[in-house]
Amino acid sequence: MKIQAGYAIQPYEVSGQELRIHWNIEQKTRQDMQGTIVYWEANEALCGRNDTRSQIIETIIKSMYSTGAEIATINNKDTKPDEYANYQAFRAQAKQLADGWLS
Repeated sequence: MKIQAGYAIQPYEVSGQELRIHWNIEQKTRQDMQGTIVYWEANEALCGRNDTRSQIIETIIKSMYSTGAEIATINNKDTKPDEYANYQAFRAQAKQLADGWLS
């Protein structure tokens, strides 16, 4: 899921028992009637604060791939190698994000 905020988004934000994990954080600007507006945009996965590494990784992947899309990407690795490579790179990023929270 993609989010926007009027403040600098942090990679990990905790609210009660909820953990929000962010990646691809970008500062952006836009013009409106009051002038230049600065905001931030990021991808977000909503996890439990006490989730295991496996649960966090799964939640991050599910935020970008439905179960069907994930299976199709894996099954089509020979016919769509670029999509499969992107998926594998995202899996590696999900693992890094989980490890960053747990360390």
